[in-house]
Amino acid sequence: MIKLFIQNRNFRSMTFFTTFGGIGRGMFSIFMMWAIHAMYQNPMYTGIAGFMFGAPLVVSFIVGPFVDRWDKVKVLRAVEFTKFCVVTLMLLSHLFLDLGPWFFFLAILVFSGATMFGGPAATAMLPRIVDGEDLVKANVLMNILGIIGGVGLGAILLTMSAGELNFTQFYGVIAALLLIASLFTLFFRYKEPAALASETNKTALKVYLSELWEGFVFVKKGAMLFFTIAVVSMNFFARVAYVNFPMLAETHLGSASGYMLLSFLALTGGLVGSYICRVVENKFKLWVILAASFVFAGVARILFVNIISDNLARAILMYVIYVGLSTAIGIFYQVLIQKLPPKNLISRVDTITTSLAFTTAAIGALAGGLLGTILYVNTVFFIQGGAYIAIGVLVCFSKHIRALPKISELGKFDNSILPKM
Repeated sequence: MIKLFIQNRNFRSMTFFTTFGGIGRGMFSIFMMWAIHAMYQNPMYTGIAGFMFGAPLVVSFIVGPFVDRWDKVKVLRAVEFTKFCVVTLMLLSHLFLDLGPWFFFLAILVFSGATMFGGPAATAMLPRIVDGEDLVKANVLMNILGIIGGVGLGAILLTMSAGELNFTQFYGVIAALLLIASLFTLFFRYKEPAALASETNKTALKVYLSELWEGFVFVKKGAMLFFTIAVVSMNFFARVAYVNFPMLAETHLGSASGYMLLSFLALTGGLVGSYICRVVENKFKLWVILAASFVFAGVARILFVNIISDNLARAILMYVIYVGLSTAIGIFYQVLIQKLPPKNLISRVDTITTSLAFTTAAIGALAGGLLGTILYVNTVFFIQGGAYIAIGVLVCFSKHIRALPKISELGKFDNSILPKM
């Protein structure tokens, strides 16, 4: 992995870009959920915030054909600068105005709208600057560096804020991270192939719909479809629990410091997930990894909630295991999207699967807000854990998933399990 980082200039730039941008984006998500909970003490408000995070990505499939034809570097530059401007405006409004909860919701919506373009652009660009056999290494390395940076920064922020919320401090740090990410996009030395660049003039509705349909055809067949169903279901139940996470932390740990601690421990869990990917990628078929990850993640989630009040150390261990297994699922799914489709389809496939995932996630956020008002908070997390176990079991019944090879062998074979165009 280090050799890849040293020898590939574009990959170095992308690694720094994703590290700073990912930390900033993650901090924004964590901080905004807690801030809204702390200010308004209303599960429906955190549910609406969760919905706003996912709502733009519900229709991200619309932008797929455009991102496939646009210059990926220019897209990433515009996206990161937009996010920086959003957070800067939130900092200024906090210092000089009190605009109420709907300003927070609107800011989250614009931030997520920018992400709708940035995610597929980054996903599609990586296979263009890294060879196919190095994609797992590249994804894992970017994940590890982002996590290490996030853990270090989180520790500093927790120390500086004494475990309590400091709006000015958090907004300022997030804005700085996004600005640094924007600056690293200036170091990319990559140009779209001439054939792709010439297609930017094809704006006719018929061409657009044809390109969009190609992406849908790829996603709706074979192993891609069943893998997507599993991950989409996972996102729904994860979002149901996520919007209730501030309440869970307050109920069992009593303060903002508990929520912040668990949120940044999730980064440590991401390191575990990265390690899992590197260990198992060449040892087990993908369906075995997927099924086992879902089942054990569900069990860890249930154990976490059961013991958090009685034994915090063991609860943290269960939490890190849960996050690690969820991260491993996400990394393998990302590599699948980057390896299976032709390169000119990657953005379309990525945005379509993102739309599906965030449609269910947005609904899950609202469902989580409702469940949080009528059920004891532990029950919501029990439901999530049970759902993960059920998904893991159901994966075993899909012949298309069972036919997938090891992740390192994807792209080196061709049979009926792959989607046909």
